[in-house]
Amino acid sequence: MTVTARLGLPLIATGQAQKELTHNAAIHGLDRLVHLCAESRALSAPPELPAADATWIIGDTPTGAWAGHAGGLAHWDGAWTIAPPAEGMLCWIADEAIVAVFGGGAWNADFPVAGLRLSGVSMLGSAPVSIAAAEGGSVIDTEARAVIESLLIYLRTQGLLTS
Repeated sequence: MTVTARLGLPLIATGQAQKELTHNAAIHGLDRLVHLCAESRALSAPPELPAADATWIIGDTPTGAWAGHAGGLAHWDGAWTIAPPAEGMLCWIADEAIVAVFGGGAWNADFPVAGLRLSGVSMLGSAPVSIAAAEGGSVIDTEARAVIESLLIYLRTQGLLTS
């Protein structure tokens, strides 16, 4: 094996001359692919004036230097370096201000959250729950109902509860 299985980073061979070249190429690969940030995922053709050391997620119908690499990662450092994304890779997409995950052959910004755990305690299940509004009671209950209703409205706007 001359490259790593997941990110395709070059490995140093036994007895290899100029090991620093392979090592530096691997470090540059890590710099491009770890804590990934892409300028955009909307382009299918390379920009005319790419920013130095910037990365793009290649669009669905790539042309030019990006041809044949739909969904891939194109990095500009004076020349185009194109790498395939790895399953489960996360990327901040700057022009949309979102995080997307690569899975099933595509970048998806609407990935499901299976659950939220804080200090080992489940705080949010796989789907929001529905809580009925308070009904009945006396005058003292009116204030409590108003507070509960405000809390329910807030939790619904946060997407933690359904209507």
